[in-house]
Amino acid sequence: METGLYLYCIRQKCNEPIEVNKTMSGDEKIQIFPFMDLEAVISDVSIEEFSSEEIQKKAEEDLEWIKGKAQIHEQVIEQAMRTGGSAIIPVIPMQFGVIFKTREKLQETLFTNLEKFRKSLRFLTGKQEWGVKAYLNQKVFEVFLEKGNEELMAKKREAEALPKGLSFFAKKKAASTIDEVKEKELDKIINEIYKSLAESVVSLHKAKILEKDFTLMTEEMILNGFYLIEESRLNEFRGKAEEFREKFNPRGIKIEMSGPWPSYHFI
Repeated sequence: METGLYLYCIRQKCNEPIEVNKTMSGDEKIQIFPFMDLEAVISDVSIEEFSSEEIQKKAEEDLEWIKGKAQIHEQVIEQAMRTGGSAIIPVIPMQFGVIFKTREKLQETLFTNLEKFRKSLRFLTGKQEWGVKAYLNQKVFEVFLEKGNEELMAKKREAEALPKGLSFFAKKKAASTIDEVKEKELDKIINEIYKSLAESVVSLHKAKILEKDFTLMTEEMILNGFYLIEESRLNEFRGKAEEFREKFNPRGIKIEMSGPWPSYHFI
């Protein structure tokens, strides 16, 4: 079996061992490939199993294989970020499926991109990437809006007082009005969260809003942001996120903060 080198990430040389439960080949043999002041985190893999054609085939026929390997990829990078203590060190995460046939080819790539890698790692030093997501409980939010909006309550009472024949259309109109108010209020809340949190960070990336099938949540995602934060301002950022959590939870909006993550969004 022909083997190659699977590249997970690149980090500054620190001589810190990396302990993982599993590598791409299924064993625990993670390797650190030193190059000048950098080191690449790698493991051996089967060239045949990880060829672009085979990965494309798996993507069409075996999503569980793709999912499992992607999880291993992410777990190794997250372990490479952590030193023996609790400190987080900067890494340049690679996309899934980067493979070199020989150590010479890997070394050539590291040499060619040396200054680019150094610049990225200097930029990330002292910073962490965190994610903030928000999910909406439609029913709770609508009840909150109705209670706090006299115009909506009046329209609802007016519709309920009409004769049955007319009530259907009046209720439909009232529902349309509620939807308009809801969208306007949601936009206001989302912009408030993005704007306020952005004041405490180096950079913000607004990510794609994910469907329920992907999030596995019963609530609808309404906000998905990633933030690059100076470590000295992490507590400030966490405090703001917690304030929003307490403020908007009674309105049916659940806010989740997670991290630190490999800096996929800011390299």
